Amino acid sequence: MKGKVIAQMQDKKNISVYVRNKDITPSSYYRIIQYVNFLDGNVVVRDIAPKKLYEKHMNTDKKNKLSYLVLGFIYYIVMLSRVTYFLLIDLINKPQHVIVSKLFCPRYTPVFLEFLIKKVSQRSSLYWDFDDNIFERNEISKKEKIILELNSKAIVVTSDFLKSKINSVYHNKVVLLPTTDGDLQGFDEELLREKRKATYFNKIKIVWVATAANMPNLENIIGVLDETAKILKETTQKQLELIVVCNKPLVYSTENLKITNIKWTREAAKEQIYDSHIGIMPLIYGEYALGKGGFKLVQYMSTALPVIASNVGFNDQVVKNNSGILVNDIKSNEGWIQAVLNLSKSYEKWTLYSNNAYKRWNESFSFEQNLKTWNDLLNEGE
Repeated sequence: MKGKVIAQMQDKKNISVYVRNKDITPSSYYRIIQYVNFLDGNVVVRDIAPKKLYEKHMNTDKKNKLSYLVLGFIYYIVMLSRVTYFLLIDLINKPQHVIVSKLFCPRYTPVFLEFLIKKVSQRSSLYWDFDDNIFERNEISKKEKIILELNSKAIVVTSDFLKSKINSVYHNKVVLLPTTDGDLQGFDEELLREKRKATYFNKIKIVWVATAANMPNLENIIGVLDETAKILKETTQKQLELIVVCNKPLVYSTENLKITNIKWTREAAKEQIYDSHIGIMPLIYGEYALGKGGFKLVQYMSTALPVIASNVGFNDQVVKNNSGILVNDIKSNEGWIQAVLNLSKSYEKWTLYSNNAYKRWNESFSFEQNLKTWNDLLNEGE
């Protein structure tokens, strides 16, 4: 497990890692930061967005357009200033490797920044990692995309769908790597199962962990979850509870479904996942959803938690071998009712899916496998 991994630190290389924010941004942390202490080299993390400003920007009400635009402008200028400073340092110090999560600076790339990115990537081996369709919402400028495609030694993505977004000329550079979570390991499997069993016969707890940007996906199925809660209560006397772990609360009126909002922190997410019976990942079908890497499913499964997910994009590559249930909900959400009931009525069936979920994680999404991939990439050709 993660705590047992011993990094071999011979002939240490200097590695600069560019992330939006190492503490808060999920893709930054789970794609790269959780591995930095175990990489074969001396790692310096370049936080492009300061934590407090990042949080403020994330939590700003978009309905207040003037406030949102002003803060957005400040946010961009601060990031641009910081990434410029970091690139200048790396231009002078010349680290052997540079890893960038998603992009150096969002949306607009000034000419001087293009120049710095080109120079740094010519003097250091550049590794470009992303796990979302950052092109669909214009998160990255066309100029920066072209530079990163051309100058990257490797392009690390979660799926063939994201690979298809890269110019085919550079497909030989693409490495497929799922997103996983090593922090949830270290639990006693039997004790955790007993903890979940203690509440299973009275209450079924469904957990959803995500950022507020993904809230529409959850809101899309609240109606059928409320209906499911009514059926479950009438047939088994069990209460259905939805645990929402997010930076913003879910505000929704339900008659039968109990909704509990938990402010997201990494520790809070861990506790709620441990305490739940089912992890869910609903997705509204669309170009952006097709690029999602199924990380939340992997995270749930890393604790032997059965999952239910929309059969969209990479989700069908994660949920296999009775580790969870895929719902074909493009036209109707009704499939969620039966999926939840299937895992809520029979403890024996729930246990089967629980065992398969943990087995699936260990075989295909373990922390150790991903760490090995990163170290192999950084050591390639040396």
